[in-house]
Amino acid sequence: MCMEVSTYMFAGVGVALSVLAFFLKKNKVELDKLNEIVRKLELSDASKAERMNYMVKVLEDRRQDIQKLFENK
Repeated sequence: MCMEVSTYMFAGVGVALSVLAFFLKKNKVELDKLNEIVRKLELSDASKAERMNYMVKVLEDRRQDIQKLFENK
């Protein structure tokens, strides 16, 4: 009797660990996909921010040029 209970306990623990490992692996795959999406969004956002900074600089340069034109008149 004691041997049977021990065998069933080990089998139950083995099944529980297998199910746990399956779900952990599934969650890891989902997290990896989400991390890749976040990385792409961060790169996209960084390039957009860089373009915006460049445009602000160009517009500021134009504004200063226009001010100089009107100051000379």
